[in-house]
Amino acid sequence: MKSSFRRARTAGALAALLALSAVAGTAPAQAHDALASSSPANGQTITTNPGKVSITLSNAPDTRLPGSNSIKVTAPDGHVVSAGEPTVDGNTLSTDADIDHPGKHTVEWRAVSADGHPIDGTFSFTYTPEEAAASDGAGHTEGTGTHQESSAPATAPAAAAATTPAPEAQAATPASAQSADNAGLFIGLGAVLLVLVAVGAYLIGRRTKAAASKSD
Repeated sequence: MKSSFRRARTAGALAALLALSAVAGTAPAQAHDALASSSPANGQTITTNPGKVSITLSNAPDTRLPGSNSIKVTAPDGHVVSAGEPTVDGNTLSTDADIDHPGKHTVEWRAVSADGHPIDGTFSFTYTPEEAAASDGAGHTEGTGTHQESSAPATAPAAAAATTPAPEAQAATPASAQSADNAGLFIGLGAVLLVLVAVGAYLIGRRTKAAASKSD
């Protein structure tokens, strides 16, 4: 009985040890921080220069090691427009950025979680200045007005040109009909003449054969 009791106690101790090891192994992974939000947001289109770019994590990052947290903003032409190491305020990291190039900007960030594990990510936003949007709209409006003005006078000459030759076309109609009638008459006479020639040749041939047979 004692031996069975000892084996059961040993097995229980091993099971408890394994459970503790499993919990200890998964605890750091569960403690990893994550990106909660960003400004500008991923995929957002902005029309004014915000002056800075920031990210907010699920927990405050570890700032004990200098240079461990970073935010890099790259303009459409490939130039980095962010400046220096970001500032940390609670869960939010921010960096100054001169956003003055229209187009898509890419943000690459890196931070150290509260549990000491590094995390990173990438997102992008598009900058479209208000002045550029307004000038594009004005350009489209002016182009439409010019097209409407130029198309109005072009219609009158076209209409006049279409009405002016009308009498000539009417005068030419009888001549065309007469020419067609004359051509048909000539064709008919030619066909009759060909038939007459063929019949005459046939009759002459028969008479010649008849005369030859009588002489024989």
